[in-house]
Amino acid sequence: MIALITILIILGVILITAVLLFFLGNASIRIISQDQLRVLISVCGIRFTVYPSKKDQPQKPKNLARCRNPEAVLKRELRRQQRAAEKAARKKIRAAKRAAKRDEKKIGIPKKYCPVPNLKENLEMVLELAKKLVRKTRGKVKIRINELHIRVATNDAAHTALLYGVVIQLVSYLIGYVERHYTSIERHDGDLAVEPDYTTSDCSASIDLVFTAKIWRAVKIIIEMVDAYDQEKKRTYRKAALREREQKNNPPRFDLKNILTRIRKDHSLWKTNLLSRK
Repeated sequence: MIALITILIILGVILITAVLLFFLGNASIRIISQDQLRVLISVCGIRFTVYPSKKDQPQKPKNLARCRNPEAVLKRELRRQQRAAEKAARKKIRAAKRAAKRDEKKIGIPKKYCPVPNLKENLEMVLELAKKLVRKTRGKVKIRINELHIRVATNDAAHTALLYGVVIQLVSYLIGYVERHYTSIERHDGDLAVEPDYTTSDCSASIDLVFTAKIWRAVKIIIEMVDAYDQEKKRTYRKAALREREQKNNPPRFDLKNILTRIRKDHSLWKTNLLSRK
């Protein structure tokens, strides 16, 4: 009985802690762009690297000169590379088998027709999703600027000065607009800087931004955006189907008579304009 009560107390404490973390904990996305782009997600202080993945990260070569036994280190490295190559080969074989099974299942099954949206319809879908994301996150996400240093440079000093003025005005306008219409921005002196560089010809930027929200709000926003994506995707496919149906019902006609009459009218107008100039 005492053991059962102890287990229930432990489970109750764990459940209360999980509920408190869900409603009071923070989730954040950190975007770092210096030498390369990095995206980190942090939930209650636990960080996960979203981009780049471990496969994309270049591995630093080991310095064998500092090792006491370089031959053993070299053998271990060769074995590791051999195991990685064998694993990649096995993975490739499994993927080929799965693809063959899928192809066998698809034989004899007619493919369902799906309309293809054009560029305009895709852009409209992206714009609607961006508007919904801004509406759902307005005032609920905090932005912190850890570092935003932009260095403006061109081949010409005059062009550098002009571009520097444009960039600094654009950055100040964007930050003011976000603070007035979207959410507050936390920053300290020295975190934000736009500088001209008259000695080089390449522009550079060092960015470190953090977007923070409560965990329950982040989960709610993700669920709502997934639902909005499904709705917008269905609407886009409906638009594409209607467009293709209209094109089939009303194909563009090539009427030679109308084209010849237009050419005659343009020719007569050109003649009258030429005679009036004379």
